Amino acid sequence: MLMVPRRSNAPELLDRDGHGVAELAGALRDIRAVNRLLGGSRTLLDALRPVIRRTKPGVPLEVLDVGTGAADLPLAMVRCAGRMGRELWVTAVDRDPTTATIAARAAARSPQIRIVCADARHLPFPPNSFDVVTASMFLHHFELCEVVRLLARFRELARRAVLINDLRRHLVPWSFIALVSRVTRRDPMFVHDAPLSVLRGFTVAELLQAARESGAASVALKRRWPFRLAVTLESPE
Repeated sequence: MLMVPRRSNAPELLDRDGHGVAELAGALRDIRAVNRLLGGSRTLLDALRPVIRRTKPGVPLEVLDVGTGAADLPLAMVRCAGRMGRELWVTAVDRDPTTATIAARAAARSPQIRIVCADARHLPFPPNSFDVVTASMFLHHFELCEVVRLLARFRELARRAVLINDLRRHLVPWSFIALVSRVTRRDPMFVHDAPLSVLRGFTVAELLQAARESGAASVALKRRWPFRLAVTLESPE
């Protein structure tokens, strides 16, 4: 299709090692803004609410958030559960030590959030450690074969569901974020990575195939505005 470019394998600056706090802070701030304004938080919370509703009051819902960044989504999940009268605890994982430090500072006043520095490909948790595993704006950083392996590992860890929130690859969001990030003078790392993230995103068929190849028996995929894909892999409860 003309409006769906070939998937890019170019590395994002955010994936490089050795960034300092000052270097990452601006990019993570802009990612928080995108989550807030362009559907990232809403897409995740809409997928999570049905699981929260099925959780008995007084029984904590245990969530693993992989690739947590600045921990804005774990904070949003905790607030959402609180408004619904439920308790939610998050183990928030990021591979980069500097990012994990920034996340720990952001979540310092929320005892329900624990920050762990670990690689998603080598998560230090036994099977069935969590009720839910979430990964938002994360899987597009990997090749499709790695996405399959990650989803299989997430399924192994989740007692109830795996919730994926990522980008649908298309020229419209690519051109929009490339223009807006420059016009609004966003952080240079964000200006470089944001349009590249779109080119590293997925088609519906690609993400569905990866989910099925991971061994998931139940896969639900929804297109969410603007150019988001929400995937739920459910486990028998």
